[in-house]
Amino acid sequence: MTVIVEYMRFIKKTTPEFFRLSFSALLLVCVTGAAKAQSTYTFVNCNLPDTGQTVAKPSMPFGQDSDYQPSLSQPGYTIYNPVGVSSVTVDNRTGLMWVTNPVDAGMDFTYNWEGALYACKSLIGASGTYAGYSDWRLPNIRELMSIADYGITTPPNINGKYFLNTQAANYWSSTTYVPIPDNAWFVAFSDGVVNFVNKTLSSHYVRCVRGGP
Repeated sequence: MTVIVEYMRFIKKTTPEFFRLSFSALLLVCVTGAAKAQSTYTFVNCNLPDTGQTVAKPSMPFGQDSDYQPSLSQPGYTIYNPVGVSSVTVDNRTGLMWVTNPVDAGMDFTYNWEGALYACKSLIGASGTYAGYSDWRLPNIRELMSIADYGITTPPNINGKYFLNTQAANYWSSTTYVPIPDNAWFVAFSDGVVNFVNKTLSSHYVRCVRGGP
């Protein structure tokens, strides 16, 4: 067995289910595309920005997330067309372009999973595009996790200056939960937790994205 498999067993034995689910989500998206040969797995680089967490718990030892804050990995965003109804937020680290304000985009309500996919795919404005682009889509779970800010102590756990009208609620990703294909991954911006839920029976918010490296 590899170190990864052994570590997963350790997590399963020692960690409450609530935290195991979040860890499993991060592990799955980081291992996506990894090589599998003779029961060995290889991690791929996630290239995610930092979580934004800057405050450490004083009674805990060095090594917390807040102890590592290289400037190049810190979250950074730029809003384009900030006074228009089709403003977009560009993530300076990943290059992804996000809808700044779902209200302006007419997407300030919930959908089932298929409805969420269609809503982003069909996102257009009066000109036949939204912000000049027609290739909007529902983000995958890795992309959606990248804009959660774990340094914020009150929900929603996201930078409200650059992501307007975010609800302290669940947001769909386009990523299916492979062991149960009727389910899909989501990010809860009420507390930053990542989990999966039934695609048809559940109704969540969306924030559309385009582009990327």
